[in-house]
Amino acid sequence: MAQAVNVMDIVDSRSQEITAAMEALKTNMSVSYKLSIPFYMRRRAASHNPKRLPARVRPPDAAPSKVKFKWKKRAGKIQGDETASKGKEVHKEDSADKKMEGKEDVMKAKRLETHLWHAKRCHMKDMWGYRLALCTTQKGARAAHRATNTATTLQDTSYYHWVCISGNTLHRKLDGVLLPNHVTLHRVTCSHLYHVGKCLGPVRVYWTSEDTVLLRLHPAIISSCSNIGDLFPGLSVKSLCDAFSQFTLHGVRSIELLVKSLTLSDTTNSVVKDVWDQLSDDAFYYDIMSGTVLGCEVVIPPREHKVFVSVLDTEITQPTHRLCPDEKLGGDILFRSALTNTSVTSTITSNKDRETLPCCMYKDPVTSALTLMVPRGTGTRLWISLVYSGGRVVGLQDEHSLNTDRSRLTFPVDYPDTAAGRRYWEEDGREREEKEMRRPPQKRVKYAELGITSPFVPDWAGVCGSDDISVIRDPALLRTLPTDLDKHLVTVSLSSVKRGNFRPGSHVYYFEGSRDETMSNDPVYSSEDQYPVVGYLTSGNYCLNSGKGGGIALILAGVFKKVRQECGALLVRNTTSKQYRFVDVNLIF
Repeated sequence: MAQAVNVMDIVDSRSQEITAAMEALKTNMSVSYKLSIPFYMRRRAASHNPKRLPARVRPPDAAPSKVKFKWKKRAGKIQGDETASKGKEVHKEDSADKKMEGKEDVMKAKRLETHLWHAKRCHMKDMWGYRLALCTTQKGARAAHRATNTATTLQDTSYYHWVCISGNTLHRKLDGVLLPNHVTLHRVTCSHLYHVGKCLGPVRVYWTSEDTVLLRLHPAIISSCSNIGDLFPGLSVKSLCDAFSQFTLHGVRSIELLVKSLTLSDTTNSVVKDVWDQLSDDAFYYDIMSGTVLGCEVVIPPREHKVFVSVLDTEITQPTHRLCPDEKLGGDILFRSALTNTSVTSTITSNKDRETLPCCMYKDPVTSALTLMVPRGTGTRLWISLVYSGGRVVGLQDEHSLNTDRSRLTFPVDYPDTAAGRRYWEEDGREREEKEMRRPPQKRVKYAELGITSPFVPDWAGVCGSDDISVIRDPALLRTLPTDLDKHLVTVSLSSVKRGNFRPGSHVYYFEGSRDETMSNDPVYSSEDQYPVVGYLTSGNYCLNSGKGGGIALILAGVFKKVRQECGALLVRNTTSKQYRFVDVNLIF
């Protein structure tokens, strides 16, 4: 028999359930707003914290939960806690965040202006007080090497510090502090910084006048000194740390990338305009003297694709530093303007069609790379423009690999005689030793059976005879120290004659006799070998330019002189191998 259905009775019976569901949606904002986004994006948005929702669908009055929890997995029962069961997941209130709330972490590493861009695409690491990119997550050193030969590599070097030093008779007072110490006005030159006869590291020097000089220092040098002013007693020292952003372009198409990313704003200065127009000619760029400085105002052209930025439609007035163009090429452009005055307020016109900003660029005297400098706060737009124009981003590991491939020194890795270099090798040796100790005892390398006495940290005291390491960095000193060469080290580049791939920390041995007699077969280690250790490799890798294993090493100056006179040869052996390899030697500074 058919029964009649009363709709009102069904609605009345389900009204309480419907009311409870609507109340739950009102209290849990993350669930209600989660339904307004596509299905494939809901998994990460289903959270008690509405801040995990995309910004475009996030409720404006969203507030995080009053109680924050973090999940932990207990390995077993805690002694004295009878309620804790093995393998049970429990949550505890995150009281540590509440304790640190409102307190500034003074030890936290600084972040560059382009940190967010790098953090999404690169492996990051805290180094020298900064959070820096080591390498990209998708490509390796081979891709970076290919980019330098066919395109342009791009690196953010804003972590370098500039220091302004001024005083009367400045050139005389810097004797013994800067070696070599040559006054070259309006040019960026390379030198080494010394303190009490000890080398601190390489620096870039820019003489704006006879009484004012600017030094570009590595942050490892700054950290090794308690006070940078102690290095220059009696002189006025002003730090320009974090004053502007610096980007380094290296490759065969650096100028092409620059002209594509930037356009000249001020065309009234005929000298600057003529130089800018000729920069597109590769022959003109390579004819420019190393260290040449050019300052001008440039415009970042808009990108072709759509940019979802609404803030750029307004004119921004912000305190910043300013670089003014000069009437002559290579003139006092870098810091004569308001760059040293942090209280200057400069108006930077920013919109989606045009952005004018002061820019300074110089050609590095060592690497021939092009360095761009812009005021801090405007570097992100320039960086994105360079990337979208075809720049291949590299990190510190890629830079080290490229320098080793081209026999160029990398600070502080290849400077073990400096305080920063010693600290680097101590930390690196500690990490490698801890990694080795995590292996089972039977899986560890038997260094004693291989005849390796210093597998993790180079034993420079055993090579030089004392803990005081002295490295000759001036070619003239090799001729003035004929009887004391066995106590000094020189920096050389090594390349395997036939086979072999070398690693940092590999031992360098001296082979007495002619190499041609045994070059067909490289010797193998045995307990009866009498090859003395004369140095260590600080950088080693497979060199893509030569197609052989190679690296940079520090060896005794006397041994290098004997090898040059064909009175012997050099052998290299990795710390985990018994195989010696003959190598070719070239002196570098």
